[in-house]
Amino acid sequence: MVKRKIYDDRLELLADVAEMYYEEGKNQAEISGTFGITRSAISRILTEARQKGIVEITIHRKLNFNSTLEHAIKERFGLKAAHIVNCRNTQNQELLMNRIGVASARVIEDTLLPNQVVGIAWGYTIANTIEAFNPKEIENIKVVQLVGVLGSAMHTYSGQTLVEQLASKVNGEGVYLYTPFIVKDKETAKALLQDPSSNKAITLGRHSDIAILGIGSTVPEHCSLYQGGYITLDDLITLQKAGAVGDVGGHYFDIHGNTANNEFHERMVGISKSDLKNIPIRIGIAGGTLKTEAIYGAIVGGYINVLVSDSQLAENLLTLADKHKK
Repeated sequence: MVKRKIYDDRLELLADVAEMYYEEGKNQAEISGTFGITRSAISRILTEARQKGIVEITIHRKLNFNSTLEHAIKERFGLKAAHIVNCRNTQNQELLMNRIGVASARVIEDTLLPNQVVGIAWGYTIANTIEAFNPKEIENIKVVQLVGVLGSAMHTYSGQTLVEQLASKVNGEGVYLYTPFIVKDKETAKALLQDPSSNKAITLGRHSDIAILGIGSTVPEHCSLYQGGYITLDDLITLQKAGAVGDVGGHYFDIHGNTANNEFHERMVGISKSDLKNIPIRIGIAGGTLKTEAIYGAIVGGYINVLVSDSQLAENLLTLADKHKK
């Protein structure tokens, strides 16, 4: 008869069962015999162990780029480059953003050179990109914040955090813009832009060799600026009424890439639209079908000239381009 161990701690039982299954390679029938409980109970324990974080499963999937779509997107929109990842499961937004983040990290690793200035805006996808970036020392790299601070609290996808993280990974210098992203009126924005500290970051940002940029949406439930409380609902509605479909670095545009709502942009503190578009390499990182119009507007408006995205989004972009061509 099997002698069953008495567990005072449920987590200890979960860990023991998980170790036998995942590390020792025993099947559920063998574990069931060891513990004197049913196979169905073992199955539930393994599920519970994953749910409680005792077991973490990482799948190392090789990135598979779609060269056909990359060529089609590059030629149709006149981009410097397009990096399109095949991704069937576009419904799982977190998984999709992680895969795009890994892809863009590889692209940026191959792009960065010594003595360059790299500008960063903000965003969840950029945060994924920098997290996936493999540390490598690059001589005399400066990483500069292109747009003002989103809020008083430190957030994982704020410009300051992202500048600090990338600068650390390349052993470079971080240059920060400590002013708010949006202020009450254009006079305040002008005054902040003339501040010596702000002016240093803005001037360096103008001379960026590469910009790493997310592409935002104006759909309320998918607008990170609104969801984070960085712009008001009134601001968002005003932008929507002006035809805005998305933004790059806080610069909102319509489906044709034209600026939407000048008054909002006059209250912004950060790199100007013209200075942003003068940066030689502007890498736009975004995916998911809900951002089709935003990414389309960012491309045709010249906000980005390199795209890292997913295959479903790329197909949607080509369809949308055909629609607007008619």
